Amino acid sequence: MELSENELIARLKKFEKKKKPVLRGMGDDGAVVRMPGDNYVFVQDGLVEHIHFDLTFMDTYRVGKKAVYVNVSDILAMGALPLYFLVTLGIPEHFHYMDIMQLYKGMEKAAQEFRVTLIGGDTIATKNDFFVDVSMVGRLMSRHYCGRNMAQEGDLIGVTGYLGESAFGLSLLKEQRNVSPLNRFVKRYCNPRPPFAIWKGLMKNNIPHALMDISDGLLIDLERMMKESRRKAKIFFERLPIPRAIVLQKKENLSLSGGEDYQFLFTFSGKKLKLLNDVCKYGHISTIGEVVKGKGVELYRDGKLMNIQSKGYEHFTVSL
Repeated sequence: MELSENELIARLKKFEKKKKPVLRGMGDDGAVVRMPGDNYVFVQDGLVEHIHFDLTFMDTYRVGKKAVYVNVSDILAMGALPLYFLVTLGIPEHFHYMDIMQLYKGMEKAAQEFRVTLIGGDTIATKNDFFVDVSMVGRLMSRHYCGRNMAQEGDLIGVTGYLGESAFGLSLLKEQRNVSPLNRFVKRYCNPRPPFAIWKGLMKNNIPHALMDISDGLLIDLERMMKESRRKAKIFFERLPIPRAIVLQKKENLSLSGGEDYQFLFTFSGKKLKLLNDVCKYGHISTIGEVVKGKGVELYRDGKLMNIQSKGYEHFTVSL
């Protein structure tokens, strides 16, 4: 592919049809549509073998849970509660039907945690790799959605949890195949459950302006938010919630651009700091920077602007 993922999406936007019931279309974690009686969020996210998971490290039960979690995460990121989902499977010939049964048991377990209901889907044959693609719908919890385009100049920038856990967990699996499945970082990679309790606290107190989940890496996802909001983010390395184990191994880049954290990245008014501190009883939250006039993302360390080498995962590399 001769375009990056962001460039491809920008060009595909010209096919989007603007209609009054569509409150938010392409360019976010989900689309928001006004329908009779309420506003609903629609998302779709797929997982492809050897790209989003490796069956050497994860069984199909965990893949099933992950497929639901990543879509729930997108629904929550728009300020909605998940309701129903559909599943399409691409199944290679070598797969055993019990692998599919375990996949559905994993999806069922994750669905129960968020009270979301499976209502159908499709199955197709593939030649090589396995994939699972989920479409999900949720109901907006307030009059306004929490999109990437809602950041305001003067906002503070917050992030839930710890950054780089999933990417570090995958690196451990690749480096030492006998690492315990109970290892904190391996669990985060295999079981990326979005921080639901924190999200409910944020929503209850109407804290976020802009909100999204971190799927491809802190820097690239924050850059996407700033692009949609037409603002610039200044973040400070010393404030980033980087686990000590990652620092000791000098792999801080995993916390900046590793991806698959599925934590929430959000902007909020400084007037809500006290309320945010109250929400911290549900889990770890860090204030890592601020939104200013301009565009892009600037990262500072010890007061000096850092040169960013890799911002995060891109699905397509650019061929020149």
